[in-house]
Amino acid sequence: MDKLYIIGNGFDLHHRLPTSFSGFCEYLRLHNSAISDLLASAISYESSDYDIWNRFEENLSFIDMGYLEELVIEYIPSPSDDEYFSDMGACGSESEKIIFNLTEGLRNEFSNYIQLACSCKVKSSLLLNIDPNAIYMSFNYTKTLEDHYGINSDKILYVHGTFDEKENIVLGHAINPATFAPKRDNESPPENLSPEELEQWYEYMSDQQNSCLDDAREELFSYYQRSYKNSDQIIKNNSIFFAELGRIKSIFVLGHSMSFVDIKYFEAIKARTSELCYWTVSFYGETEKTNLEDVLLGLGILPTNFNLIKICNLSSDMTTEL
Repeated sequence: MDKLYIIGNGFDLHHRLPTSFSGFCEYLRLHNSAISDLLASAISYESSDYDIWNRFEENLSFIDMGYLEELVIEYIPSPSDDEYFSDMGACGSESEKIIFNLTEGLRNEFSNYIQLACSCKVKSSLLLNIDPNAIYMSFNYTKTLEDHYGINSDKILYVHGTFDEKENIVLGHAINPATFAPKRDNESPPENLSPEELEQWYEYMSDQQNSCLDDAREELFSYYQRSYKNSDQIIKNNSIFFAELGRIKSIFVLGHSMSFVDIKYFEAIKARTSELCYWTVSFYGETEKTNLEDVLLGLGILPTNFNLIKICNLSSDMTTEL
């Protein structure tokens, strides 16, 4: 088959399925307030966003490590405490709990949220006339294509897994974890210190060398690796699927914003398809339309080789060759 459909969350939202990240925010608030409160306090998102849910996965890279350190510092025992040695593990335990909530715990709750959406019915009037013989690349965690369109699972690549495999679903940011390596203080004292200042500096550095805090910091910074969406590795793991894209003549991007967090997949698709391949991309609003045009042009796709349409006005005959 020479058609590829790329499915994003807007596809599920078109079918009125409750899969929005803002909906997940409300779900978390009601079902796991600990994670909800932690996200609200620990993610230092860009000021251009109204809240962390506007671009949720991208904002997962904006963790305020200073805030997390303040949380675990409270659990560092004082050497003067009678229970000092028995309490030395409390700091590490708290950091482990925090990072679990921000990674595995968050994914588990997200899987539960998507599972609820999968139980919803879809009105037949919302169904699109998509080609059952095409191949599909779904970024969604639902099985809408299988459940409501009867698409065979062997024709679908679920790029980031499905809700029923919560341990394996991929939910996270796209920034290389090495970017966030903790900075180590220079162990050499500043130049031109007086003897008194030098003594004070060494006392300060000695106070900073707390094995409990060092271990806790190492655990906290593991967040970036454990929440990393390693697109390169996922593409490599699905090399057979990507190798077959050379025969594709038409690509339909339905409900995907083609945002930075997933851009490597689109770069891989563009690199493996013909220059003559025609892209039909859905958009929701005018701002998204402009952004999508910029992304398509940035990928090297000529204006004559793509068309943008509103997902709510999709043609009833999506199988027509463009």
